Amino acid sequence: MEKHEEQLAAIQEMRSMMDQATRFKSISGLSGIIAGILALFSVYLIYQLTGISPVEAEALERIWRSSSQVFVLLALLGLFVICIGIGMYFAMRNARQSGKPAWDHAAKRLLVSLAIPVIAGGIFSGLLIQQGLVAIAAPVTLLFYGMGLLNASKYTLDAVRTVGIVFICLGLLATYFLAYGLLIWALGFGLAHIVYGFIIYVNYERA
Repeated sequence: MEKHEEQLAAIQEMRSMMDQATRFKSISGLSGIIAGILALFSVYLIYQLTGISPVEAEALERIWRSSSQVFVLLALLGLFVICIGIGMYFAMRNARQSGKPAWDHAAKRLLVSLAIPVIAGGIFSGLLIQQGLVAIAAPVTLLFYGMGLLNASKYTLDAVRTVGIVFICLGLLATYFLAYGLLIWALGFGLAHIVYGFIIYVNYERA
């Protein structure tokens, strides 16, 4: 009986070691919180510039048809680049603090798993906008980002899977309430990022 328990313990230990080796667990909750705040701030800046509130019906289409179209595009692209940079910085910092390599095999698999759906969703959204289907861009970005998180969750914290499902649900909701896509987009990339970032920070980062 004791031998059987020892074998079981050895197997569990091996599984735990394999899990540690195949998962990148240095992602930062702080970067999620900052990304969420920046997303909400970007929506606020667009509102201040155009006078169109995200809670208004068809806000996204009206903003895109306004004279501030170029600013809106640059603001969203800038938001994407800054958030990627912040996420990478904090992830590398966490990895160094825990004595782990910042760019190991697990990190590479995580990046590829997340990048493919996100890049595909970004290109798809751009094509939709080019065809004049601006309103659909909001739910599409939520859906593809959610699928990216769900796909990447195999190589990082389990909490990321839940967040991915939340974003997919928000994407479907934004599709159903298409006129309020910008509001739901702000709730997703803003509020959801802040909430899940806080949860990850409290459970995994806080000393």
